[in-house]
Amino acid sequence: QVLLEMVNLDGTPNRNDPRNVLRRALKPLRDIGLTPVLALELEFYLVRHDGGRFQPHMPRIPGSELPQPGMQYMMMEDLYEFDDFLSDLDAICTAQNIPAGAALAEFSPGQFEVNLHHVADPVLACDHAVLLKRAVKAAAAMNGLAATFMAKPFTESAGSGMHVHVSLLDEAGKNVFAGESKDGPFSDTLRHAIGGLGAAMDESMAMFAPNANSYRRYSPYNFVPAMPSWGPNHRGVAMRIPLSSDANCRVEYRVAGADANPYLVVSALLAGIHHGITRQVEPGTMTEERAELDYKVTIPNRWPLALDAFDAGSILPDYIGKDYHELYSMCRREEEARFNAEIPVRDFDWYMRAV
Repeated sequence: QVLLEMVNLDGTPNRNDPRNVLRRALKPLRDIGLTPVLALELEFYLVRHDGGRFQPHMPRIPGSELPQPGMQYMMMEDLYEFDDFLSDLDAICTAQNIPAGAALAEFSPGQFEVNLHHVADPVLACDHAVLLKRAVKAAAAMNGLAATFMAKPFTESAGSGMHVHVSLLDEAGKNVFAGESKDGPFSDTLRHAIGGLGAAMDESMAMFAPNANSYRRYSPYNFVPAMPSWGPNHRGVAMRIPLSSDANCRVEYRVAGADANPYLVVSALLAGIHHGITRQVEPGTMTEERAELDYKVTIPNRWPLALDAFDAGSILPDYIGKDYHELYSMCRREEEARFNAEIPVRDFDWYMRAV
C-alpha cells in the first residue's frame, strides 16, 4: 500500500487533504505543550452474497454446515473457524508494519473487531486505521469473502463502530488525565476534556456519521450512544473511562461509525478536547459503572439534522478551517440530496395501493 498526500502546485500542503485538516486541528494542543496518544478500534463484518443479497458470514454449528445464530461475543470458537482469514490478516499487517493487536468476535455473528496499538502521533494512528481497513478487505478476498465497514449493514444485527482511545501527555511525558477529581481517580483535565467532547458532539455528528447508512446504526440497546453520557468502564456511554493504570488513563470515544474518515473523526475529537480543557467545560453528571442507562437521543441522529448542526457549529470551524468546514458541508449536502432523489423499491411497497 502507498499513502498519498495532496499538495498545491507550489509544494505547500493542500488544506483540503484530511491529513492536513487533522494537523491543523492538532496544532492548538501542541501549542499548549500537550501530545495526544491515540489508538483506534474498528468493527466490521465478513460477508458473502447468497444470490439475492449480502449476508453475514456466520460461523457454523460444530459438526454441520448450519449457520450458528445468536450472540457469540468473544467466543474463541468463532476465531478458530476464521483462522485462515486471521492468519492472512496477521501476515499482511506484519509485512506492512500495521500495529494490529487483539482480534475478537463481536456481538453479532460474522462481526469482528481488530484493535490497533497506541501511538503518540494522531496522523500516524489514522494512517494505521486506513491501512488496516484495506488489509482486512484483502485478507477477506483471499478467503473467498468480502469485508464491510458499513455502519449498519444488517437490520437485525449490531452496527459497526470506530472507537477512539485518547490520552494526553505533557512535555515531561506525564499523562495529564491521571489524578484525582470529585468524580473519581482521574484528573479535572480529563473531566474538562470530556466536557468539551460533549459540547462538540452535536456539530461533529456529520463527521462521525458521514453517509446515509451511518444513521441506521443509532438504534436502542445496541451499545451505540446517542447522547453525551460519560463514566468509568460503562459500555453504554458515549465517553468511557476504561480501567487502567495512571500511565494509561484515557477516554474511549464510542460515537463514530466504522464508515467514518478517521482523520476527520480525530480532528473533531481533538477540537473538542482542546475546547474543553482551555475553557474548563464541565461534563455534566457522570454515569456510574453499573448504573442502568436509559437510551435517550439528544444528538442529531438523522442526516439533514446532523448537517444543520454542523453548519450551525461554533467549535469546529476554528479548528478544521472555515473553508474546509464549508466545503465538507457542501459535499455532504449534495450527497444527501442525491440519495433522497432516488426512488427505492420501498416506495412501491408502501404506496402503490395506498396512494
